[in-house]
Amino acid sequence: MAGENPLEGAGRRALPRNMKKKRIKKPAISALTSIAFLPSMFTMLNLFLGYQALIHIVGARQNFKLAIYYITASVIMDGFDGTIARLTKTESNFGVQLDSLVDAVTFGLVTSMLAFKWGFQSGYPHAGAIVSFVFLSAGLIRLARFNVFKEAQVIPANIFIGLPIPTGALAICSVILLLDGRPPQNKIGILLFSLYTLLVALLMISNVKYRTVKKFVIKNSLRTLFLLALVISCLIMFPDTTIPILTFSYMLSPLFFFLFTRKAKGAEAAAAEKKAEPPREKKSEA
Repeated sequence: MAGENPLEGAGRRALPRNMKKKRIKKPAISALTSIAFLPSMFTMLNLFLGYQALIHIVGARQNFKLAIYYITASVIMDGFDGTIARLTKTESNFGVQLDSLVDAVTFGLVTSMLAFKWGFQSGYPHAGAIVSFVFLSAGLIRLARFNVFKEAQVIPANIFIGLPIPTGALAICSVILLLDGRPPQNKIGILLFSLYTLLVALLMISNVKYRTVKKFVIKNSLRTLFLLALVISCLIMFPDTTIPILTFSYMLSPLFFFLFTRKAKGAEAAAAEKKAEPPREKKSEA
């Protein structure tokens, strides 16, 4: 009979006041997409410079050197936007995602097109398309992994896992500058450039640890300002030499740190072993 089952209609009964479900407040759309003007301005300037570089790469009048200078300026803008956001305490998830998308365009797509258009002018366009695509794919994987690591906070703020994509872009630009913009003309030159591009792509997705300058503080601020002014002056006056020197120095920096720490650990172990040795007894004179 209806109504004899004690469980019937239990789901329709109102819950006690103290057992009512709490409504989850959804964040406002405006709060999710809020960005700070000053850091975002540098991010969009980064995109604009990358766009200008692309025009000089694929346009009717190719100018690879000018495109490289635009890419180098984009790297500087990319360093400014994050630094300004941290100093002004205006970091946001939307700003992080926007910065990654801009880096994917400027340092991934634009640089891969630079490698393709410059390195494979004399032949082997199909091989060049594959090599350039591998570089682009590695750069995007590098950016995605960086975002995951940053969100999970599993890596210290002063460590990069893998070669950063801006440095990967400068690594391609540095070879072109060292060759004075002259593309490879034979099979051996094209093969060497292909292997070098693949090596840079491998470094970007590797587990090699690179140091950052976020927590590198020099007590003497005047010395820091002097070094910064010196680097900027060299970049303006001797860009074709300064860019490769700075790029290759950073690419080899993990090896330098490894050798330095190994030497320091060896010295510490030798000092500890020397302290642990028991004092020798002096022989009594006959």
